[in-house]
Amino acid sequence: MLAAVFYHAGINVLNDYFDYLNGADNINSTGLTPFTGGSRMIQNKIMTPKETYFLGIAFLILGSIIGLYLAYERGFWLLLIGCIGLASGYFYTAPPLFLVSRGWGELLVGLNFGLLSVVGSYYVQTQDISITAVFASLPLSFLIAAILYINEFPDYDADKAVGKNHLVARLGKKNARWGFALLVAGAYAGIIFGVILNLLPVITLLAVIPAGLGIKAVNGLFKNYGQFKELVSSIKATILAHLTTGITLIVIFLFGKVY
Repeated sequence: MLAAVFYHAGINVLNDYFDYLNGADNINSTGLTPFTGGSRMIQNKIMTPKETYFLGIAFLILGSIIGLYLAYERGFWLLLIGCIGLASGYFYTAPPLFLVSRGWGELLVGLNFGLLSVVGSYYVQTQDISITAVFASLPLSFLIAAILYINEFPDYDADKAVGKNHLVARLGKKNARWGFALLVAGAYAGIIFGVILNLLPVITLLAVIPAGLGIKAVNGLFKNYGQFKELVSSIKATILAHLTTGITLIVIFLFGKVY
């Protein structure tokens, strides 16, 4: 858990640093919400760019030390998962790869914060890879990608101006609404198909209940995709859908273990 927290913190801090270098956060004056536009730590002169960069690197080093220990104790697969997460996270906005500009950002965030996190955690505890763990990770993969995706709407103009060509920038805000709907639908379709294929217990269907929050977010985005303040409630609903779905799945699997 600590390794994941350090990696997450480091990648977010470095994302702020590289968005300062590429100018995305500097010119973003319309899409500023508590969820978008960066932390503003550099822009508000709370930290210098150099301090921000070294803080991000320090977090990644701490996460890597823990990760290397776990890989030594538990096996090679953890090293592979950690290397994928580290490389794709660092080069998400870092040159020369600048992966988000190539339209890979949503895929990589879903992979790292869903599939690899869940499967990696499962492997630490069991030294095995389970198809059940893969299916259990799919709702989190889709929903964390959906959080990133909807946050790209307020940042659209600034991101497009500096060549940060994520999927929303490539599709245009109006067309990109359908991509968000597909991500939310994919999260809960994964649970349903997992149950149908007998890879998830039937009680897992309880984790579909938060789909109501996802539907609320989709409806709000379709109405307010060009209005930043009005979009905040949809962003909040997406975050809550991810949180409540994840907690529900945790409770279901813990309950199944005990009983």
